[in-house]
Amino acid sequence: MSWNPVWEDVFQNQEWGKYPHESLIRFVAKYFYTGQRGNTRLLEVGCGPGPNIWYLSREGFVPYGIDGSKNAIEKAQKRLETEGLKGDLKTGDITRLPYEDIFFNAVIDAECLYANTREKTVMILKEIKRVLKNGGLFYSRTFTNEMYVGRRREELGHLEYFNISDGPLVGKGLARLIDRNEALELYGKFFQVLSLDKAEWTRNNGSEKISEWIIICKKEVCHEENLYHR
Repeated sequence: MSWNPVWEDVFQNQEWGKYPHESLIRFVAKYFYTGQRGNTRLLEVGCGPGPNIWYLSREGFVPYGIDGSKNAIEKAQKRLETEGLKGDLKTGDITRLPYEDIFFNAVIDAECLYANTREKTVMILKEIKRVLKNGGLFYSRTFTNEMYVGRRREELGHLEYFNISDGPLVGKGLARLIDRNEALELYGKFFQVLSLDKAEWTRNNGSEKISEWIIICKKEVCHEENLYHR
């Protein structure tokens, strides 16, 4: 199971995650606004309380979401129902996605994969590739090695931390950071990396830095066309 029960408490006790990140809106607008939205199936792994599912449904797409937290899925479903929107939501394990092969036009990871060890992340990426259509796209937002991880923390492995004392990742279990070269190597094993960009900002008067990679990938394109192929 690629899910830490600590997230059940997070989703139950914190009111957050209502709206999509700007980078996700830009991704969807760039690649899918000109197509037949009602025939476009988009999956979010680790969808939480469903801000991205809500957005995709409002925009006329066919959104699917899966999360290990029953509480998060219930919140997402309630929000959709309240606004007369639809989405296919499941509580489940993203290392074993309950979907057919070659089924989705795109898969979304919005700060989900980072909460898994590298070993489990490899398993998840294999599953994402399996369920993506040929030529399908993968959007991933994950924390960089420049992310603030507290004044104190314990180290599980390379850039893998837990028991973080303070900051945006406190109380959320494991946090796996990744540098640029590692991101290209890891994602490049399964996909063509179309772009690798960084989004950064600070909080608490600049004392805490939030740093994320915005990674856009494509399934099954010749390696020669990969901008980052070495």
